[in-house]
Amino acid sequence: MTREEVLTTIRDMAEKLGHPPTFAELEVMTKLRRRAIRKHFGSYTWALREAGLGNRYHANLIPTEELFMEWAGIARRLKKVPSMKEFEEASQYTVGPYQRRFRHWTSVPEAMADYVRKRALDHEWQDVLALIRERSQEGPLATAQQWPANKVQPLAMRSDRPVYGPAMAPSALVHEPINEMGVVFLFGTVAERLGFMVTLVQAEFPDCEALREVGPRRWQRVRIEFEYESRNFLRHDHAVAQCDMIVCWVHNWPECPLEVVELREVIGRSRVIG
Repeated sequence: MTREEVLTTIRDMAEKLGHPPTFAELEVMTKLRRRAIRKHFGSYTWALREAGLGNRYHANLIPTEELFMEWAGIARRLKKVPSMKEFEEASQYTVGPYQRRFRHWTSVPEAMADYVRKRALDHEWQDVLALIRERSQEGPLATAQQWPANKVQPLAMRSDRPVYGPAMAPSALVHEPINEMGVVFLFGTVAERLGFMVTLVQAEFPDCEALREVGPRRWQRVRIEFEYESRNFLRHDHAVAQCDMIVCWVHNWPECPLEVVELREVIGRSRVIG
């Protein structure tokens, strides 16, 4: 599908449904597929913005009650605390508004439980509260006092440098990347969650080769180029035919013919590009 055909499909469905369609609705009711979204826009959020439907996704415009009803309803239907992927496939929202409101996706369940307690809605949502409690007992807090077996044991504390407390928003990369190397490292921390298994990283173009999950027990090879901004692909004069995907922090090349994974969008830190 062309860029304009994608936008027309989204707008037609929004008019038919009376609200911006979720991507799951588009897949069921139209011929639009995620590959076309990635090719022309990088992410579904950007496609909605280009279609003139993006304001609904701004965190400041969505009341906490509405965010709660959406999240809790999906948790109830799935009978589990939803992952980022599961939530976005079923919701009219991306995970972005939740991460901007609550800092991190893993903080959302407890924030939702706190919302229920403060408004005395325990009886109405006791099944969802049970799912949240079950998840917290399985999560990292349950074993926080034990040194994980898969982590390198620390050396003796050094006296010639400062000591820091734990990060308030735990992450393998504390700050946003400011260059291509930061993008490479950040991708490594989220590749498995995004459905990639890296097989090669090299200094020459393209930067990376990985296996990508395309179906149950089915994988395909993809060639990836890392860029801080997707438009840098043009500035570096790379050959489109020799690459399948750009992984970047900022996607500022809307007409990009390749699939684009914008890590800023993945971790819910979308901002207007200056």
